[in-house]
Amino acid sequence: MMSNSRVALVSDDPELAGSIQNHLKKSLGQRVFQCNFCSIRTHLSQETDGLLLLAAASSAEAESILQLVREIYIRKLPPVIMIVAGEGVERMDELQQYVAQYLYWPYDADRLTQLIRQRIGRVRSFLATNTQETLEQVISRQLLSQTPSLLPLVERLALAAAHEVTVLLTGETGTGKTFLARLIHDCSARRNEPFVTVPCGAQPANLIESAFFGHAKGAFTGADRAKIGKFEAAGNGTILLDEIDTLGMEQQAALLRVIETGEFEPVGSNETRHCTARIIVASNWDLEEAVSAGKFRQDLYYRLNVMSFHLPPLRERVQDIAPLARSLVARFNTKFRKELFDISLLAMDALESFPWPGNIRQMENFIQQAVLVSSGPELLLEHLPQQVRDYRPARILIPARIGGDSLTRNREQVERNIIQRTLVVNGYSRIHTANALGISRVTLYKKMKKYGLLRNGNSTEDS
Repeated sequence: MMSNSRVALVSDDPELAGSIQNHLKKSLGQRVFQCNFCSIRTHLSQETDGLLLLAAASSAEAESILQLVREIYIRKLPPVIMIVAGEGVERMDELQQYVAQYLYWPYDADRLTQLIRQRIGRVRSFLATNTQETLEQVISRQLLSQTPSLLPLVERLALAAAHEVTVLLTGETGTGKTFLARLIHDCSARRNEPFVTVPCGAQPANLIESAFFGHAKGAFTGADRAKIGKFEAAGNGTILLDEIDTLGMEQQAALLRVIETGEFEPVGSNETRHCTARIIVASNWDLEEAVSAGKFRQDLYYRLNVMSFHLPPLRERVQDIAPLARSLVARFNTKFRKELFDISLLAMDALESFPWPGNIRQMENFIQQAVLVSSGPELLLEHLPQQVRDYRPARILIPARIGGDSLTRNREQVERNIIQRTLVVNGYSRIHTANALGISRVTLYKKMKKYGLLRNGNSTEDS
């Protein structure tokens, strides 16, 4: 358990960690917090302020240090880092400019004690574990490292995590609804149970109930064996129903029954089963408008809308772009075994200028491409996809009298232009265009319809 210690010792080697731990206990008169390279990431955020000792006993662990230091540096996390290398570990000269000190163990034991004594008075403690923090602190720490614009939602998110209520998340595709649902789950009493996601928009209408509730053997052609559904697979955990606005009236009625009674039957079976999972739903579109249009059940909407959260598109959350970009670069840096330590100013400026019609999902796709083709210690403008490099904000003529919705119209015009250009580049293939924009085909179709981009009224073009 993480205490209020101002020193954290990180190592995957119990023997080396124990040796350093014992020395520090004797020389400093206190026990430092200890964890491995995997778990330390959950305790690091922009608020972290402490001394971080990274200890490696082998070349494999030295690689873990490289990955963690790169992540800390890219994400601009503040802990002071010291490297304590055991015998047999080659000196990692490339890290010298990024760490406070590089020490050998056990030869520099006294030097380590001296350095900690000098620095320990300048720092506060590491944040406490979930059992010691309030829910608001836990959620704030998670949001601060990726989406600081959502910090005003902290108090209500803590309420959602603490109470067994249905939660409705709305926002364009790729805005982070799954991230928020996962955060609510991870901060709830169900955190150790499954978290199951059902992409409703990707399910054929005739198979959605089978995906939800499972089916009996022989229930339909191809059902050669019984299969459990997502509600049953979620157990006592959380089930996220994404793109719930795509459900037909029949599926909405079945879902309403589950919410009201907790009961369902697998397709082709008369056996009643019980749902014990918590339900979170997400929609790309305003369900209240869908109710008014007669496309969504009003009674189901009221059942779902106990607590609701709206996530604005990324183009309206410019302050989130830099922390998100750094977090994504750090992730793909490790995945592709690159040696990136920063994002250039020109590259970051381009990322912050781009309107991101596909939101975070599109950014994730583009950053992954950029990291893959990168070389050297810095992600450069030239590594970014051409769409981002070539983007120039449209010149907007400001009318003498501006209506209240002018900003919305201008943003929609920019989005329409990007979608239209991407359609042309991809020969009007909705599959390829959706992939390029980082959005689903359902979302692309709705945007094409909204902006009058369906050719010859053809709503079935899908190649």
